[in-house]
Amino acid sequence: MPNVEAASAAFESNYHNLLSIVLKRMELELHYHHPGDLEKLEPDLVELFQEFGKLLRVVYRHNLTDVLLREAVWYSSVLSSRGSAQDAFSLLLDSWIIAIQGLIKPPECDLLTEPLQELRNNLALISEEAKKRPLARPDDNVVRLVNHLIIGDQSGAEALLFSLIAQGIKPEELITRYVLSAMVEVGRRWESNELQIFEEHLASETIIRLLAGFFARFRPETTLKRTALIGCVPEDSHQLVTMALATYLEIKGWRVASLGGSLPAEQFVMAARKIKPDAIFLSLNIVSRLTEALELVSLLCEAIPDGQVFVGGRGAQAGKRLLEASRAVVVKDFEEAHQLASGGSSNHA
Repeated sequence: MPNVEAASAAFESNYHNLLSIVLKRMELELHYHHPGDLEKLEPDLVELFQEFGKLLRVVYRHNLTDVLLREAVWYSSVLSSRGSAQDAFSLLLDSWIIAIQGLIKPPECDLLTEPLQELRNNLALISEEAKKRPLARPDDNVVRLVNHLIIGDQSGAEALLFSLIAQGIKPEELITRYVLSAMVEVGRRWESNELQIFEEHLASETIIRLLAGFFARFRPETTLKRTALIGCVPEDSHQLVTMALATYLEIKGWRVASLGGSLPAEQFVMAARKIKPDAIFLSLNIVSRLTEALELVSLLCEAIPDGQVFVGGRGAQAGKRLLEASRAVVVKDFEEAHQLASGGSSNHA
């Protein structure tokens, strides 16, 4: 019987050569066959092919083949909204299958290509599932907020949010109910190709400016004797979530130190040793960074044996079993993170 660990090791040791073959095949396909729908995707294809390779590294290393179907639906949705679902995704799968079969010997190559071939055989089903992805219209106020964000209208966004405060919405709820929901809606519009890149950037920058002013405007009712250290896992640059969490916890009374995104693991550990936080919060947005998350959790638990490490985000839910086995706590939202990390504390400084 093929050895799963041997197959994973073979993929890892050959990864860079495999990726080179995959990208070269994509380049040749575009150059010689001129498929119109693929050419429209060319600026995004290289990044998507590379990201899929990083996903495969995680899937094979941690035996997470069950995650592949869900991720495949996301890839299909993104490609479909840009004019090519089955053609581009079949090229992606075929390229990785051919590369693996060409570089890695049986039986390991058969074990590695089996889940990819299964996806290849079910492209029509994946495409149909992609069309069913949740497209529910968000709250009208979220839609209004997004419409302000994508044109960089900070004053309009602030006026909308502060009007909600006047209606009785708590400051921290502005973040969880509206700002985070607006971020999700911006992501959905990008996935559906409804936004230009500049609009996504405008939205992100406007959210940063909004959050920066929240703590000065909304002082906490109580001050907890708790310090939080917050950051993305290494190679994850989605720092809007960490900034939103930092603001949320500050409003709840925490003292917060935020490291943002893409900080190397050793620097994160150095910060933890120096700051000595009561709780560490990690954001894991994408599954392909799960290995980095597990390594960081292990280092943090070793460096601060009495510290608590909480991990949230879409990627954290996919890797929940592995993260919790490494002594991290996977949380579903900001409020759960706050409650678990504070122990329901209402201590005043």
